[in-house]
Amino acid sequence: MGKRNRVLIGCLLLLGVVVGCGRPEAPQPEAPPIPGWEKFDGGRVALWLPQSFRGGPLRGKNLDAVVEGIRALGPDFEKAAQTIERNPSAFVIFAVDSRVGDSGTLTSMNVVAERVPSAVTVNTYVNIVAKKLSRKYQVVERGIVPLDHYEAGRLVVEIDVRGVSIKSVMYAVKDGSTIWALNYGTGASEFDQRLPAFEQSARSFAVRTQPLGERILKILWTKFVRI
Repeated sequence: MGKRNRVLIGCLLLLGVVVGCGRPEAPQPEAPPIPGWEKFDGGRVALWLPQSFRGGPLRGKNLDAVVEGIRALGPDFEKAAQTIERNPSAFVIFAVDSRVGDSGTLTSMNVVAERVPSAVTVNTYVNIVAKKLSRKYQVVERGIVPLDHYEAGRLVVEIDVRGVSIKSVMYAVKDGSTIWALNYGTGASEFDQRLPAFEQSARSFAVRTQPLGERILKILWTKFVRI
């Protein structure tokens, strides 16, 4: 599986951050699913998050703006900023909640993309990611859940890092030959409280279908480059 570690890296980096402190195009939500939410547009994909989240798509010059915006939140967010700087190509979208909960850990999310063979289902993918986790991670739950526009694989894991318990949930959505993984993480004591917002955000996720002309050009470019 090409670049099969990318989503796993996204999950692991997310946990590290929170402890640091053609088909018809899917409908695009134009109004916030909840008042006070904001749209995070990553080009091919978009989703909504509470307005307290800071970050955005890591495309071109926007990378520096996202890093600077997160760093400006204060020293507790420095590790999140460094995570982006060290792994800029790992994420499509990266965001942190500027509101730190009672556990004192950061709440963050990211979206990563990975090319997969056509035979790989979201259920297969979730099982692959779960098996690749080290024994330090406890798999709390895994299965298939419906989102508004897609069927998604779901994986919930927990880990203790330097005495702090962290819990995260991943939603894996397949579109063509791409798996989009949405990773949400927070302190374990806050997870149940924040889970409804994570689920609402995941349900707002949508992938834009590339125009036919762009898809043809991409295929031709790939073919001639390989020649």
